[in-house]
Amino acid sequence: MTSRAGGHDSAVNIVFAQGRDVPSWEQRHASGLIPDRWPYGLDGVTRHFSEARAVEVGPLRPLRLLRALTSRRESQGGAGQKTISLSWEEDVALRMLEQYPAEVALSGVIWATDPPESMAARLKQRLSRRALRRMSLVWTLSKPQVEVVERWLGAGGPPVRYLRFGVDHEFFAEKPFPSTPMLFSAGGDRDRDPATLFRAIEIIRREHPSIEVMVQSRTQLQPPDGVRVVPYLTHQQLREAYERASVVAIATRPNLHASGMTVSLEAMSVGRPVVITETPGLDDYVRDGDTGFLVPCNDHRALAARIGTLLEDHAAAEAMGGRARRRVVASFTSAQMADELAAFARSAGGDTRTPVKS
Repeated sequence: MTSRAGGHDSAVNIVFAQGRDVPSWEQRHASGLIPDRWPYGLDGVTRHFSEARAVEVGPLRPLRLLRALTSRRESQGGAGQKTISLSWEEDVALRMLEQYPAEVALSGVIWATDPPESMAARLKQRLSRRALRRMSLVWTLSKPQVEVVERWLGAGGPPVRYLRFGVDHEFFAEKPFPSTPMLFSAGGDRDRDPATLFRAIEIIRREHPSIEVMVQSRTQLQPPDGVRVVPYLTHQQLREAYERASVVAIATRPNLHASGMTVSLEAMSVGRPVVITETPGLDDYVRDGDTGFLVPCNDHRALAARIGTLLEDHAAAEAMGGRARRRVVASFTSAQMADELAAFARSAGGDTRTPVKS
């Protein structure tokens, strides 16, 4: 457990899924290989509390989970001290509840309100709802998702807050704008839309046959001619791809949790304009016409048109990238996100004292 001088009198468990291996993550971060000292920048939360540690949860144990869902919370700290457990998302929250019970528990909510596609998913959704209703506070990374989660949890559920996502702006440092146009796309979560992306790229390749295009994706779809598809990039390789890009494009299917915001903010942090499909909450991260462009979902022509606009106007693309970098530094760093998350934890624990400044 790590002690934090000047932190509030609470013990905090930052809970990760098994296999995250935070000590190894710290070593790779110290070597400059990956962003943030802990995954998602959650190490920043520890600055605000007297004791903090990173822990991992193993596989879900259903019987123990059911006991946890029906048990009363008991004090886990010493006199005057509260124990807080915090997880990034709802899948880890299920296991946190039965493996690291605490007086104050918080979790993010990302996929829980998605329509279930199987009986197993439906059962897990019901368990997630019961577990999240026992939280002291939950958050979403998309502002419009707050109301949806509130309705889903129902009367008597915990407070639901909007948390602005952030990235490591020092790892993803601003770099000079490239002189040679290059289009890049990345991301592989289940809400990505490679079909729309590839149709847009086909148009771009017809209009700009010499342009380099690189896509990081595990899709099995056949890419357009001349497009380099790679299934995986390290954080260093991803950063280098942003640096070489003059435009970063992202296509997603309709979703509530702002899919694509991580790639958007990382690219913006490097100083690159973003073209991304507009879903609820994305406009909090990408300002249409200012730091990037938002286009309708499933509209490959609109996506191609906005990409083409930036490829054809180097000065405008460079200026947009500069504004994007400034916006990330001002509002969307992982350190700022961690400070806000620590404030959530303090408020959930009834702590109204002035926040500790790092």
